[in-house]
Amino acid sequence: MRFLIDADLPYSLADILSRYGHEAIRVRDTLGSATDEEVFDYANRNECIVVTRDLGFAEDFMKKRGFGLLLVRLPYYFTANRIKKIFVEFLKEVNINELVNSITVLELGRYRIKKLLTP
Repeated sequence: MRFLIDADLPYSLADILSRYGHEAIRVRDTLGSATDEEVFDYANRNECIVVTRDLGFAEDFMKKRGFGLLLVRLPYYFTANRIKKIFVEFLKEVNINELVNSITVLELGRYRIKKLLTP
C-alpha cells in the first residue's frame, strides 16, 4: 500500500511503514509546503492513503471521496518514538486493504475504520 505522510507527523514514521512493506511518501519531501488541497489531489492521483492529524482532511475526504484517510488522534505531546510504537501495533493488527475507501481513526489503544459507501 502507498501512504502519504502529512507534515504534521514525525518524519521517521515513513521508516515504520516501509519496514512493513509499504511505500511511504513524505509530503515535505514530495510536495514541500503544499496546501491541503494539493496534498489531497496528489494522494488521489497516486492512490495514496493520507496519514495526518489534520481534521480538515476528513471533511475533504467526505466531500470529494479520497482514496483513503488515516486520521491520527494521539496527543500532540507524544514523542516520535511513542507514535512509532503505536503505529507498529496498528500495522500488526489491521487488514491494510480495509483502509482503502475509508476513514480510519487511530487513537491510543484502538482504531476505527469507517468504510464509505460508493455513490
